[in-house]
Amino acid sequence: MLSVSTQVDKFKMLRTLTVLVVATSVSACSWLGIGGEEGWLRDRQDEYLRAEITPPMQIPSELDSYTIDELYYIPEEAPGDRALYIVPPAPKPIDSRVREGVVVQRFGERAWIVIGATSGQVWPRLRDYWSTEEVALSSENAEAGLLETVWLPQSDTNLRHKYQVRVEPGLHAGNSEIYVRHVSDNGGSAANEPAQFPEESDSQERENTILASISLYLADRTDIYRASSVSMLAGSIEALGKARVVTAGAGDTRLELRLDLERAWSQLNQAINNANIEVLNADRDAQRFQVAFSGAEEEEEPGFFGRLFGGGDDAEVINFDITVAETEQGISVRAVPSSGQSAPYEQDLLIRTINDNLI
Repeated sequence: MLSVSTQVDKFKMLRTLTVLVVATSVSACSWLGIGGEEGWLRDRQDEYLRAEITPPMQIPSELDSYTIDELYYIPEEAPGDRALYIVPPAPKPIDSRVREGVVVQRFGERAWIVIGATSGQVWPRLRDYWSTEEVALSSENAEAGLLETVWLPQSDTNLRHKYQVRVEPGLHAGNSEIYVRHVSDNGGSAANEPAQFPEESDSQERENTILASISLYLADRTDIYRASSVSMLAGSIEALGKARVVTAGAGDTRLELRLDLERAWSQLNQAINNANIEVLNADRDAQRFQVAFSGAEEEEEPGFFGRLFGGGDDAEVINFDITVAETEQGISVRAVPSSGQSAPYEQDLLIRTINDNLI
């Protein structure tokens, strides 16, 4: 039987030989042309900066070409030596309010898609959608989050239809909203003439049909959350959500919404209900909610020691007046105790609870 010292010496010798073999292999890779600047395993991360644009692939006229698409769209006019093409965008902030899934939100006659993915993740899938539908695009602006289809003829009539899809940041960072607009004409405008899209679609039915079709398509694309392909241009769309909490001091926490008043009121009403906050009064004309809020965060039932030391006692319920005011930036939401008492912790928690429940 080998002694302990002999075993240790053999282990040291084996480790030394392993290091020598690895070092020799690395140098051999360069010597054989596998590694180094000119080798097969060279560093390729900056090669895209020197890439040349080749002519588009020409598809024979007798073959279908709609399945051939540019996966990474290059704009016709390069925006110059901007940092966007040199430095990758900063990682998006982690937000616990991001929810995987696709939801169609409705408010009156308005409807839009809410999806738990960034604009850079959504954009390639929207282009894929129109390719799958065999509909060509007349224009696309990933930086602005806009794309438009060509004029689509309606059979047996002179009527034509055109659709615009717009991607915007959602209420919370990491979410996106998708809007659809429809316009029609009788064929009087030129094929490449830009269309003027109205505030409301010419046909609400056609808008809803396309919106539902896009939502179903995105709902089936589970890879959208894994970001297998991301648009760098669309990633430049503002990442910050339309809702943010601002704290100016103790007891002065407010919620700022970049929404119009009608939608803000509806979203706040929905968020308060989602949070199971008791509403004592809601005055739309005065733009004010009155709620009863305990300030107790949701948690499991207290255990034996919690009950023993008073952990199961009910928290004090405080009535708050939640006011909604229009500002130059959008909507400002504040909460003030109705009795005038000081409750900075509960006031801050109430605003943050409403924010967390916005969808």
